[in-house]
Amino acid sequence: MQDGGPGAARERGRREFADLGIVLRTHKLGESDKILRILTREHGKRSAVAKGVRKTSSRFGARLEPLTCSRLLLHRGRGMDTVKQAEIQTSFQEVRADLDLFVNAAAMCELVDAIAEEHEPHSELFDLLLKGLELLKSHPQRARFTRAFFEMRVLAAGGFAPMLDSCANCGAPLGDGEQLFSLHRGGFVCEGCLVKRQAEVGKLVRVSAGTAGMLSWMSGHQLGEWPDEPPGAELGEAEMLMDRILEHWTERRFRSHQVMKEMP
Repeated sequence: MQDGGPGAARERGRREFADLGIVLRTHKLGESDKILRILTREHGKRSAVAKGVRKTSSRFGARLEPLTCSRLLLHRGRGMDTVKQAEIQTSFQEVRADLDLFVNAAAMCELVDAIAEEHEPHSELFDLLLKGLELLKSHPQRARFTRAFFEMRVLAAGGFAPMLDSCANCGAPLGDGEQLFSLHRGGFVCEGCLVKRQAEVGKLVRVSAGTAGMLSWMSGHQLGEWPDEPPGAELGEAEMLMDRILEHWTERRFRSHQVMKEMP
């Protein structure tokens, strides 16, 4: 998803560049350095070294903590970039300090890390993540709904929006009541396909009518909007289905999903 043309070529040829970046995760390197996984708005996902950042005298300090959104100056390297400057835009300290909020934020970052292509700009994905973190900070009581909603919008941004209002197998209208989601087809399937074409739809996940309605609402709204009625018991079922969809779509297991299952 990179822009083409001479201007883009000149930009890629520069050794240093500035951009907004959100730190997805970090790893220790040696005695005082860190390796950062960063999603930048205009330059895609990057791996970068922050030298001396673990020293108490480091001028970077909290500017490169996980979840922090900073204005960065990066130097391109052969294998990894190097962080030259960092200026905090939003620290999201409140999110890091709350275990429940942090786990939901970590799940959002893990998903972004899994699907973002290295060095490929995807400003929509960056904006979604920034908005999701802002919602966790401003509406902590809605953290679970925010995460499920964020995952739905990420699927849409990646071109894999689930089919929720008609049969994903034949296109026929869906009935009322409980629905069956086909992971293979990427949407709900109708009774006719269940009876006549069971082999085509593959593995199915059953959800209530309330959950189907919530997911349909999410598919037609933008992250940051809220339904008229707060989600109730169907939220847990929606979370479960979204986890199944994402693991099927990405063909990987998410560590954050397992952590959430083990939390009291």
